[in-house]
Amino acid sequence: MQKTIRQSAFIIALSSAALVASAIPAHAQNAPATPAAATSATSPAQAQWLNIGQVHEKLVSAGYTDIREIERERGGYEAKALDKEGRQVKLYIDPRSGDVINQRTRDKRNDD
Repeated sequence: MQKTIRQSAFIIALSSAALVASAIPAHAQNAPATPAAATSATSPAQAQWLNIGQVHEKLVSAGYTDIREIERERGGYEAKALDKEGRQVKLYIDPRSGDVINQRTRDKRNDD
């Protein structure tokens, strides 16, 4: 009985996902052409920010490896990476220059 309920729930979820996915391309085709800046929720100051790919390139050129979770946070970017000594660090990055403005060694017990 539980197996049948789980299978039914899975089929319903899968069908719902397929329905949503099929509606997205249709919406995109009918959407009016607008500049990306007009449709984004960024402020004028954020329009001058580097994109995540550019931030990643700056971190690689600065010697960081295993770069992950680059995110827009608190007026800038934050990322997790390994520094040149192989330590896990959390980086706070200037959004316009891509320079690391602060770095904290990550405590394995407190994975922030």
